[in-house]
Parts: sequence; C-alpha cells; structure tokens
Amino acid sequence: MIVRRARKRPATSAVAVSAVLAAFFALLVAAPADAATDVTPPASFDIVPDVGDYQVGYSVASPYNNIYVSWQATTDETSAVTYEVTIDGQLERVVSDGLAYSTITKRIEVPEGRHLVGIIAVDSAGNRRNASHDLDVVVDKTSPTFTSFPLLVLRRGQASEAGYPMRFTWTGTDVGTGLASVRIGPNEQCCYTTGPRRTQFDFTVEPESSVAWRIWLYDGVGRTTRTVRDGYVSTVPWSDVTYRNKWRKQSDSAALDGSEWQTRRSGAKASATVEGRSVAWVATTGPTRGRADVVVNGRVVETVNLYSAKRRSGRVVWAQKLRLGRSSMVSIVSRASDKRPVVGVDALLVQR
Repeated sequence: MIVRRARKRPATSAVAVSAVLAAFFALLVAAPADAATDVTPPASFDIVPDVGDYQVGYSVASPYNNIYVSWQATTDETSAVTYEVTIDGQLERVVSDGLAYSTITKRIEVPEGRHLVGIIAVDSAGNRRNASHDLDVVVDKTSPTFTSFPLLVLRRGQASEAGYPMRFTWTGTDVGTGLASVRIGPNEQCCYTTGPRRTQFDFTVEPESSVAWRIWLYDGVGRTTRTVRDGYVSTVPWSDVTYRNKWRKQSDSAALDGSEWQTRRSGAKASATVEGRSVAWVATTGPTRGRADVVVNGRVVETVNLYSAKRRSGRVVWAQKLRLGRSSMVSIVSRASDKRPVVGVDALLVQR
C-alpha cells in the first residue's frame, strides 16, 4: 500500500503580510493627506486696467448696468483654479472656464450707483487669493439737471458790428458721476466748451442773428441735458429814442452806426420803451466823459461813470435783464460835471 503525503502550502510570512497592509493603507490615505497639507493659495494676479470704453485704470464709469471685467489668469501648484466674481463682497458668479486663456473677460450686471467689484482665485483645497486691485464701478443712468434757470443776456464789454457781448449763466449738478463739462453753441459741434465748475460764460453773438443758442451739461458717462435760449439782439432805431434838453448827433467812425448822440448838459435825458429779455447801453468812454443815471420805469438802477484814461468807442457800459412780456421805459440822464461834461448814447441794444 502506497501512502502519499499531502503537500504543505508555503507558510505566509508575518512580515510580508504586514508590508502589504501597510502599503494598502498608505494608498488609502495618501491623497487626503496631500490635500490637507496644501495651504498655498494660487499665484498673485490682478485685474487688467484700461480696458473697454468706460474703464480708466481700476475705475469704471458706465451709463449701463452691463460691464465687462478682465483679469489675468493665475495658476496653482497642485490644482486647477476657479474664480469668484464679487460685488460689494457678495458672490456674483463663479468662473471655471478660463484655463486656456492668459486673460479672462466676463460680463456682469452691476446695479446703479457706486460699487466695488472683486476677483478671487480659488484652488481645489479652498485656498484663496484676491486680485491685487478691486474695480471701482459707478453705474450712472441719470442725466444731469439744471439747478437754476439758465439765462442768456446782454453784458458789459466791447460791441461792434461783428458781434454784441452776451453772457450765459447757469448752475447744474449730476448725482451719479458729477458734471464733466459744459458746452455752449447752436449745436454740439460748435462752439465753446468749458469746465464743470463754471457757472457763467461770456461770448459774442452776431447782430440780429436768428441762431438759437443752446447749453449742454455733460456728466462723467456722457449723459447730457440741454436747453435753448434766443440770442437775437438788435439796436433800438433812433426814431424810437426821445432826446430831451440839447442832444446833438456827432459823427464817429468807431460807433456802431457811424455816429453818437451827445450832450454836455446835466439833466439831459435820452429815453426809449423796450421789450425783450435784456437791454444794454452802448457809449464811448474817455477822459472828458462824465456820469449818467440809468433809470428803468422811473427808478434809478445805476449811476455809470463813462470816464477812462483813453478814449474807447463802442463799449457796453450798462446791461440789465428785463421781465419777459412787459415793456420797460429806459432813460439815460446826464449827471456830468464841468470838468467831465460829455455823455453819449451810441446805441441801445435789446435782446428779443
């Protein structure tokens, strides 16, 4: 009888089993352990300045709620990066599709008013890196407003056959971006631009011109408000002026129409009834010229001194706004002395 012995399986080494188990558990805990030790945020990055129609540096002033924000893409040592776009610290949107681009641009909705837009880079471990700058955004959807009634009236200055001196006065404001500029002219292409702090502007208008003069207020995003004023100015015909107590017409090539009415007698009066927006007195000043009262509707409103060291013709020496729709009696009354006896009336101008 043949007896066969059973073949023994080789004994497993306790050391080998321990090595296998150790390797297995090492694999289980390796990834979480690496993630837990990632405390490095993504690399530094920043918003891109001076992009788009409304961005200057790190500031945006826009007439629309939709704005574009651009920033540099960044990297992280261990993972991909996503971006959080915030408005005033509140999450607006998450961007995760910018991996293939060196610069990322996204459109966001910003409410009206002033707000702070931020960009935050976030890695898979939750480490965060803010952009070096935030974006200061003002959304201005309100047009400027006039805070006082704009006036276009005659003013003192040099008058000539080419132009009469006028002055625009106004005040205005803008609640969003503030006033940026003021423009004066018959249209936006012509003729004068001035700064936002100005509240008056002097210029000349052609005699008897039918041009309608406008004034525009512009805010920081280009919104505008305008108004129209009539700049028609003409002289009062001599036949409509009454001269009392020795006035004489003297030829003067520098006068508006080549002559000036003059008197050397104190108390002599030149009067006319006018109606319009404003009225002005044109006269010659010089070493022999004296004083005269300006009387409107029976009341002395100003005493004008016509003296100047050198003779100067065609000067608007007095001007005043009138009440629309009402006629006014305007008189020039000589108060000249023996030392300076001459008072003259070159013309009376009326803005219709």
